[in-house]
Amino acid sequence: MEHLLQLDAALDQPGADHILYWLRAIPGVNAVEANAGASQVRVLYDGDLTSSREIDITATRAGFPVRQARASGCCGACGGG
Repeated sequence: MEHLLQLDAALDQPGADHILYWLRAIPGVNAVEANAGASQVRVLYDGDLTSSREIDITATRAGFPVRQARASGCCGACGGG
């Protein structure tokens, strides 16, 4: 599965390294793409082992608040479409 995190602010290089460290530590996360200058992080994960909610919570606890999708919009990350 794929999850795109929309962060409140763009990452600098130390921030990108930090969020990569924390998200890669989640069991079931297969790949993380986070680049300096970007405010979006791409995560590929096994939905049987973790969830987009767990990924969001981990990012927030690591110091990177995640923008929540508006209730009227669907980001498609859960596959519900």
